[in-house]
Amino acid sequence: MNISGRKGPREAGGARGHSGRLVGGRARPWLVWLVGAIALSVMAVSSLLWLPGMDGVRWLVRATARTSLVFFLLAYTAQAAVLTWPGAWSSWQRRYRRQWGWLLVTSHGLHAAAIVSLAVMAPVLFETLSPPAQRIGPGLAYVFIALMGLTSFDRTAAALGKVWWARLHTWGMHYIWLSFLVANGKRVAAHPEYALPVFLLLAALLWRLWCQRSRAFKAEPASAGPA
Repeated sequence: MNISGRKGPREAGGARGHSGRLVGGRARPWLVWLVGAIALSVMAVSSLLWLPGMDGVRWLVRATARTSLVFFLLAYTAQAAVLTWPGAWSSWQRRYRRQWGWLLVTSHGLHAAAIVSLAVMAPVLFETLSPPAQRIGPGLAYVFIALMGLTSFDRTAAALGKVWWARLHTWGMHYIWLSFLVANGKRVAAHPEYALPVFLLLAALLWRLWCQRSRAFKAEPASAGPA
């Protein structure tokens, strides 16, 4: 998943194709996704064993919302990190950007499963927490996440075409950012701790815009000054 909104299905920076079979000639990037997916699965099982029933499901809904945000921000700021602080960490973050996207898909899949479980176990509570009119926006975010994940492979990206691939990943990236912002922002008044993710999301956007503006200035020819 190219959630950073860069051009075209194939990217520079040592990666070969969307399947991530070779990155920098050294690593097997799919291992990053595998380790993350195992960790998410362990977290889900542990929460349900630790808090059986509805309490465990509600805890899992909140936990996977946070892990999804972490993976999104890792992918969203990968290019900005390299431009701002070139080095081992930022290069590592960008190298595995596609895997952060896949982990976002995995984490939000668990999030969706926990929400469905809550709706089945406590339909009245679910209707109170999530009225039907408030499900359209988050539902569209799930559609974007799924489509971006499906088009993160060579064959699906090629079938979609470069133009539509770039549009999907650019629009999807910004919509997912907005969805996270709204989901956290509406809870700040009742739960001030949600101000932290709101701050991180706004800071990530401003960071990306600053990097894009800086690159645009560097690309402009130097002025010869007044005649």
